[in-house]
Amino acid sequence: MASIPLNFYDLVETFPQPGCALCRMIEHDVERFLDSQMYEYVNTPDTHFAMRDSRGLCATHSAQLIDYGAQVLGIAILDASVLGEVMKLVDQHSSRKPGNARWWSRSASPGSALADVLEPTRSCMACDKLEQATRLHIHTFVTYLADPRIQDAFRASSGLCLPHYQMALRESTTPALTETLTTIQMNRWEKLKAELDLFADKYDIRRADIAMGAEGDSWRRALALISGSPRLFGLRGGR
Repeated sequence: MASIPLNFYDLVETFPQPGCALCRMIEHDVERFLDSQMYEYVNTPDTHFAMRDSRGLCATHSAQLIDYGAQVLGIAILDASVLGEVMKLVDQHSSRKPGNARWWSRSASPGSALADVLEPTRSCMACDKLEQATRLHIHTFVTYLADPRIQDAFRASSGLCLPHYQMALRESTTPALTETLTTIQMNRWEKLKAELDLFADKYDIRRADIAMGAEGDSWRRALALISGSPRLFGLRGGR
């Protein structure tokens, strides 16, 4: 019999915490990955190759590094490596290099040609880690959803965010699993919607004398549970 994966227990512990447990766990995995790259692996060839080929991290994960005060040296080292690669490519393929001058003058769109050279040749390594963590945690969650420990933790949670609920649905392979997943998720949504309705009702100027309760931050929780974490789900449609 296969042993229970470690992230099973992480799910059980994380679900009762506020928000989508999968968002929380995936964010934590990406944070640990970035921390290790900026500190432990900052001088390894593999990290430098990955950063140069991807032209640095994506905007979301680059912005996340601003919070990593202890690793600013690592950030500086790796960004210098990225800039060195970009500058080398520009020198090799622009009119600044004597051998390219004739090609440059004949090119229908020399700016576009140079821009194409600067395109990343691999994806952001933090995005790769995010996708790996997402697949792992979604798979474990759905695989063990019939386990009472996961079910009880899920019932005690805020529910999944909408994007992760959709991913879990796609991973679900049986009607029974889909029904269990949806029944618990709908129960969580019904509770949140009732709080939103109560918040809106109390927000009415005619009811200003009625104190807000737990529903006071329901609008904040709804934003996260409908759209998912901004560090995991960005602009729809991409760039």
